[in-house]
Amino acid sequence: MPQFSSAPPPERAGHSLRLLRTPVGKPYTGIITCHDLVGCPTHFYHHRTIPCEDHDCPACEAGYPWRWHGYLSCYAIRSHEHSLFELTAQAVEPIKDYRERHRTLRGCMFEAHRLGTNANGRVIVRCTPADLNSLILPDPPNLIAALCHIWSVPDPSVSTDGLLKDIPRLHIERPADGNGQHINASTKPA
Repeated sequence: MPQFSSAPPPERAGHSLRLLRTPVGKPYTGIITCHDLVGCPTHFYHHRTIPCEDHDCPACEAGYPWRWHGYLSCYAIRSHEHSLFELTAQAVEPIKDYRERHRTLRGCMFEAHRLGTNANGRVIVRCTPADLNSLILPDPPNLIAALCHIWSVPDPSVSTDGLLKDIPRLHIERPADGNGQHINASTKPA
């Protein structure tokens, strides 16, 4: 029998954060809500971005190159949407500089825009401290859990077991094959 109600159920454990990339033709402006970014090597494989599994990686075995992508959570100035934002290693440099100067990314207003009209054109990022006197930022999400949800990596297979330059390392367990080894997706050279 249907169970009707006048309101949706409370939010489940899943993540409702949308993954954004720098749009073409107009800048994206947001305020970072997380304290640090999280990144890992990724492949564009079967028409989507997936994390590199390092050993026994199907994308590596098929000859697809990997690229490092960084992710942060941000609050959009115009739409008031809390989202995940993806950046390449080159675009992250101003974000890293801001983190070194301010010891956190939370409260950093950034603008990202693409040079030219190409959908994969170079991304330029500018960072400044946001005026938070009249704004309450959403709590920072668990970026690793949100990425695993997007990439369909089961949450029980993910753990953070230390820091690599103050960024949690992402571990993806292999399916039960008896050897109990972990694949560290962040050990590839930059």
